[in-house]
Formats: sequence, C-alpha cells, structure tokens
Amino acid sequence: MSRTYRATVRGRFENLTAAQRERLRAEQSEHDMFAARFAPEGVFLYGPELVGYQFRYLLSIEDGSPEDADLLARLEAEDRAEAGIGERGFEGRITDTSLVCLEDMKIRGKRG
Repeated sequence: MSRTYRATVRGRFENLTAAQRERLRAEQSEHDMFAARFAPEGVFLYGPELVGYQFRYLLSIEDGSPEDADLLARLEAEDRAEAGIGERGFEGRITDTSLVCLEDMKIRGKRG
C-alpha cells in the first residue's frame, strides 16, 4: 500500500557567517514563499530575516500500516532536510515536522 505525503520540515539556521548571510540574501528571491511547492526532490525556502528555513517534500511511502508509513515519512523528510542544509554549506537544527497524507484528505463536493 502506497501513501503519499506532503512533508514540511522547519528549522533554524545556526552559526551563519557574514559570507553565508550575503549568499542567502543574494539568492533569497529564489527561495521565498512564492516558490513554495511540494516536490519529490524537495524545495528549500527561507525568509529575508535569515532565521528559519523550510524544506517541502512530496514523499511516497510503501508500508503495510498507516502508522508505520507516517513514521517512515517523518524520518525520511527529516533525514533529507538535514542532508539538504548540510549540502548547501549551512548549519541548522530542525524545530518541527508536519505531514499531510493525501490519501487521508477528505474532498468535499459542491454544496447545493
């Protein structure tokens, strides 16, 4: 059974150098909320204040139980976010992870 998740991992930058701040400010328009979407490869977002950041992922998890799939999705999203911040040359710490399983969403029909 496959479950598809929209995962948002929030974190805080740590120990940013002046050069890193300059680089983040120069690239900020590519990573603001207007670029927000969920993608398998992940989307890196942050605001001009350079305090917090987000990674957004669209994950497909194969597991027998919804509870196990939820846990695997959370762990995978957090692992990817930790790797993603490091690959970009920054330090950070995860503060929150939220998941929405698309199979669990209720679709409302038109009201008469």
